[in-house]
Amino acid sequence: MLTRKAKSAARPEAGVILAANPGSTATGNVLAATMDRRTFLKRSGLAAGGGALATQLPYNMIGSAEAADVVKDNKTGVEVKRTVCTHCSVGCAVDAVVENGVWVRQEPVFDSPINLGAHCAKGASVREHGHGEHRLKYPMKLVDGKYKRISWEQALNEVSEKLLAIRKESGPDATYWVGSSKHSNEQAYLMRKFVSFFGTNNMDHQARICHSTTVAGVANTWGYGAMTNSYNDMQFSKAALYIGSNAAEAHPVSLLHMLHAKENGCKMAVVDPRFTRTAAKADIYTRIRSGTDIPFI
Repeated sequence: MLTRKAKSAARPEAGVILAANPGSTATGNVLAATMDRRTFLKRSGLAAGGGALATQLPYNMIGSAEAADVVKDNKTGVEVKRTVCTHCSVGCAVDAVVENGVWVRQEPVFDSPINLGAHCAKGASVREHGHGEHRLKYPMKLVDGKYKRISWEQALNEVSEKLLAIRKESGPDATYWVGSSKHSNEQAYLMRKFVSFFGTNNMDHQARICHSTTVAGVANTWGYGAMTNSYNDMQFSKAALYIGSNAAEAHPVSLLHMLHAKENGCKMAVVDPRFTRTAAKADIYTRIRSGTDIPFI
């Protein structure tokens, strides 16, 4: 996030969310001030010193910690555990209802500043990844137009033999591998190593599709190749332009914040060849022909 240095008295810049208690004047002044590198290092040193001092406190002064994000009904054994959706980088909060150690249902968190009590389609199905009845649990092979269950050994043998045959006939660069946002860091690391051992660099990730354009455009303009402000900043916008973006379907949580912005007087303009669900919420909708976005701009 970029901040602009002003000659006047330090004040919060647009797009900066202060996490201080409004009643705490001293804390608010500290957070509002522009912090340079030297000041940051000084305060980091103070924080580290305070942490070192805390380690010297007698343990009988420190009470046992209880998770504030777990609510349990001792009569029924039902627990509500607050967690974070793992689908993307937005960070929507989820209340998972657990009965006898099994995640049975979920609710969006209404006091979350991110998803504001809502879910997108992916977040609404996050439980299904581990407990869904339609989850694939064993290998399937398409035989004569119908899927047939096969053993893990058969599946691994057929896939590995096919890959080795392709590499022998056409070389390792004849293959292309795509990672997943659902991978953990360890899974991503192992997959990248596997592809390297296979002998190719033809590997990519779905985020490349999302952010190759932002790296080329936004990074050259702002110095950072992704989102430059928080969702909460959207609610204080005066005008918003959507061009080639259908947030209602692609980023429904962000559109929720834009709808709040409209309630605060923000004017929303949408430029798209299709009349999308996002365009239906626009104050101004402009339909252009595909491929004419640059001349339009």
